[in-house]
Amino acid sequence: MSRSIVFGIHVGNSTASIAISKEEGKVDVLANEAGDRITPAVVSITDEETVVGNAAKTGFISKQANTITFNNRLMNLSLDETEKCSFIETNKVKTIEDGGHLAYELPLETKKKIYSPQFIESNIYKTLYGIAKRATHSEDTKCSCVVTVPEFFDDPSRESVRNAAIQAGWNVLQVVNAPSVTPFTYGINVTEPLNDTYILVYRLGGISCDATVLYVNSGLVSIVASEHTKAIGGYKLIETLKAHLIEEVKRKHRSNPSENARASAKLQRATEDAVHLLSTLKTANIFIESLTDGVDFAAMVSQARFESLIAHLLSDFALPIEVVLKKANLKSSDIKKVLLCGGPLKIPKLKHYIGNLFPHADIPNSISPDEVLAYGAAVQASFLAKYWNANDDLPEPTTEVHTLNESITIDCCGETVSFDQNEILPTTKSITTSANVDNITLIATSGNNKIDKSEAHINLKTEGEITFTLTASVDQLHVEAKDIDTELKSTAIFVAV
Repeated sequence: MSRSIVFGIHVGNSTASIAISKEEGKVDVLANEAGDRITPAVVSITDEETVVGNAAKTGFISKQANTITFNNRLMNLSLDETEKCSFIETNKVKTIEDGGHLAYELPLETKKKIYSPQFIESNIYKTLYGIAKRATHSEDTKCSCVVTVPEFFDDPSRESVRNAAIQAGWNVLQVVNAPSVTPFTYGINVTEPLNDTYILVYRLGGISCDATVLYVNSGLVSIVASEHTKAIGGYKLIETLKAHLIEEVKRKHRSNPSENARASAKLQRATEDAVHLLSTLKTANIFIESLTDGVDFAAMVSQARFESLIAHLLSDFALPIEVVLKKANLKSSDIKKVLLCGGPLKIPKLKHYIGNLFPHADIPNSISPDEVLAYGAAVQASFLAKYWNANDDLPEPTTEVHTLNESITIDCCGETVSFDQNEILPTTKSITTSANVDNITLIATSGNNKIDKSEAHINLKTEGEITFTLTASVDQLHVEAKDIDTELKSTAIFVAV
């Protein structure tokens, strides 16, 4: 395999996708053996085999205790005790605490066996590795990739994801924050660096939702604010349609499928398929053989009917956007581009609703929302392949960059010096002005409301020009005053008043 052929991978709670970046820079999202560009992130384990993807999802009805879904949420090693207890109590697969972290206890025929989330994740990456090998027709032993993780994952969680991919055979070039690579999908900030631009990345996944504000300046992408919630997700859409279908079953057949685990699982699978169809088609025909009490169930749901059912959820889906804009101290008009990620955002009504919140923003849609993250990761992988041999050790790819949370304006004897919000720290600015007092008080105000103030007191007797050099760092604002004629200096640190 040519060293310039690399891959981008996104493994979420519900689905996984992989994209290839070829020598000429072209990026394609790859299809699995079934011809689908999206692979269910579902793993089923028995004594005989481990099955991943569509086959595991299909077998869920008969093997619920051995089929693991939504594994990526357990790859977050920083779960608090409340979250751990919730997973243990509610997960369909028996979940236990093992060595301080959660794990799955599966009832195999021979004995119960414990599997770590990292092992399950590794099997998903192994399936994607097989897709990569088929795409390259290569005998090389290694394929190189960039993988995405949620922005809120801590370093141990990221390392766990990296190790899962390595165990599957991958050479991992970089583990990246998912929102940070989404602009690359649409060529944003690729050919020409953007300046002073705010971008909103809105991801609606299967069981969670993220809204992230990115700030791009001189080519550097920084995360200004983010909001993650499990209160909403694609599952809300499925629950709503499933509740409608349950009422249909009750009305037609005088039976309640939710009272039977097998019938409920059958209806769940049919509902998920219907929601997927209704994101692109005008109607979805549902047929479930022997749903309950030996009775077959058939129904037809139109896209218009589905959209009317989910209308009451739309404002809920917008809540993370409202929160993240408030965190970033921005208005919707400040956002210049909105990037949508996640399969549920293919639903026209939902996509239009989010778009209407930003009437002045550019919302590109040439790439399917459920392929955006893998595509962006593949572009990032191509950047790395240009400058490093993919088989060599790379320099540490992740650099922590600190930026100003709020703008700061400093009054220096009638002249002002300003540091902009999101300016990279540390940063230094200078100004020369005149003063004819022994004690100089400099006043710094921060934020848009200019309520927060701090002072620095300089003792420098002079009647000439003074150069003030101000340095903003992570934990302080420092000033040095220098008399140009005598070269006498005085320094101070700003303190809140």
